[in-house]
Amino acid sequence: MDKVELLNLVPKFLAFYQMANKSDIDKEKRWTLWEEHYNFAAVPPGEEGKVIARNLLEGAWESYSEHLLNLEQWEPNQERINHYLAKIKALLGYDQPINLVVVYFVGGFENNPFVAPFDEKRLALCLPIENGDSDILLSHELTHIVHSHTANLTAKWERTIASTIIQEGLATQVSKFLVPGDLDEHYIEHKKGWFETCNEHKWEIIKGTLPFLEDSSSEAVTRFTFGNGTTNNEREVYFVGWEIVQYLLGEGVSFKELATIQEGDIPNYLREVYPLFLTNEVVDPSSN
Repeated sequence: MDKVELLNLVPKFLAFYQMANKSDIDKEKRWTLWEEHYNFAAVPPGEEGKVIARNLLEGAWESYSEHLLNLEQWEPNQERINHYLAKIKALLGYDQPINLVVVYFVGGFENNPFVAPFDEKRLALCLPIENGDSDILLSHELTHIVHSHTANLTAKWERTIASTIIQEGLATQVSKFLVPGDLDEHYIEHKKGWFETCNEHKWEIIKGTLPFLEDSSSEAVTRFTFGNGTTNNEREVYFVGWEIVQYLLGEGVSFKELATIQEGDIPNYLREVYPLFLTNEVVDPSSN
C-alpha cells in the first residue's frame, strides 16, 4: 500500500509574508526575512540557486497581495494525489508500494514543481500552489516519482541530459494522456509564448542537445533546465523531451517501455533514436 505524507509549507510562507509586508521593510531586509523564516524555492542548489530565488521573490512580491485570500483558504487534497498516483503506476507498469512526501509551497508564480530527495528512503514531490491546484502539474510530478522507481533514476541534481530529456518528455506526455483536452502548451509551458518560440527553432534546439546527451555536470543540467541552451531559449530540455517522447509514442513505443529504460542505458538509447527522429526534419525552401 502506498504511503503519502503531506507537508504544508503555506502557513510558513504566510507567516513570513506578514512579517515582511510592512512599509519599513526594504528589499534587503525582506530577503533576510525570507532566508530566516521561509527559505524554500524551486531552484538549483548552491549560490546560483540563491540568486534565482531572490529574483523570483522580488518579481512576485507585488502579486502576492492579489492572491493572499486564496493562499489563506487553500487546503491540501490527498484524494487527488491517490487518484493520479494509482493511474500513473498502472500506466507505467509499477505495482510496488510507493512511499513519498508531498510538499506544498508558495513559489514565484513560475509554475515550477519539482522532485527532490527528502530523506534516505523517500522522495519529496514539491508542488507550488500560488496559481491554484493543477491536475496537469500533479500528474506530471507524480510521473517523476513513479519513473524514479521503474528506471532506477538518481535522486541527485546531477544527471545526464539524456536522462533529463526522457524524464521530462515522459512526464509531460503522461500528463497529456491522463488530463486530455487542453492545448499542448499548457502541458509544458512555464510562460506564455515559450512553446511557440521553441517550435520556431524546433530542429535547431533538438540538434543542439545531441552533443550533451552524456553530460551530467551541474552546469549542463542548470543550463538546459533553468538557463538558456544552445539556441538561447530557456528550458530547452523540456521541449526536446516533449518532442522526442511524442515521436516515440507515435512509433508505437508504450509508456511502460519508455519508463523501464534504465537510467544508465538512456544516453545510448537516445543516440539511436536521434538519427531516426531527425529524418522528420522539414527544411524550409526559403533557407536555400
